[in-house]
Amino acid sequence: MNWNQTHALVTGGTRGIGRALVALLLEKGARVTATGRTGASVDQASLECPGARWIVFDQSDEQQRAELVAQMQGKGVNLLIHNAGVQQLHDFTQGGETLQFTTELETAINFVGPVELSRAMLPQLREQADARIVFVTSGLALAPKRSSPVYCANKAGLRSFAKSLRAQLRHAQWGIEVTEALPPLVDTDMTRGRGRGRGKITAETAARQIVAGIHAGKSEIYVGASALLRVITRISPALAEAIMINR
Repeated sequence: MNWNQTHALVTGGTRGIGRALVALLLEKGARVTATGRTGASVDQASLECPGARWIVFDQSDEQQRAELVAQMQGKGVNLLIHNAGVQQLHDFTQGGETLQFTTELETAINFVGPVELSRAMLPQLREQADARIVFVTSGLALAPKRSSPVYCANKAGLRSFAKSLRAQLRHAQWGIEVTEALPPLVDTDMTRGRGRGRGKITAETAARQIVAGIHAGKSEIYVGASALLRVITRISPALAEAIMINR
């Protein structure tokens, strides 16, 4: 993509990989609109990264999705990056477990939101000469771990959706490309305290690899250790699952 002719819409841009993506895209000359779930997070991001346009947006909310799509109308968005997501540890065998999110809300944020926002943004993206949708999934979409079953299922589902949507858009010759980025464990607020000694990378490193993959026009971007997991999965899916399941 020509970054000087790019208007990127990045969900979940106030922290982690999303925040690093926003900063890097601005550095490369792109115009960026980014979202965060709360007013406080958006206010802080606006102060620290004023080059982007910041919008409060909860992608699990149908009305807010419609409002965001309306706000983007005519703004020339040609790069939609689905980065927003939540992950929580959830053991279904433990009664009375305290959860930050219900499983319904976790799925609405991680899966339903990106799917429905993509559908609603397609008419706008189709108007652009060089358009792309990027789904930030996870290496866990290849092989799940025991501790976060809902998150793993959401990411695997989003990976499958990305593949089907890519095939539909190419069949229809709409000129919209679909990219999936699969990061490994990344050092963010969401993963703090997890994965010590397991190849955790910084959000900035993940963002650089994702942006480089987008620029190269890749359909799939295997970030960090996810590249090795991809190889293991191709050789032996059972081995890949055995490696990941107890993490």
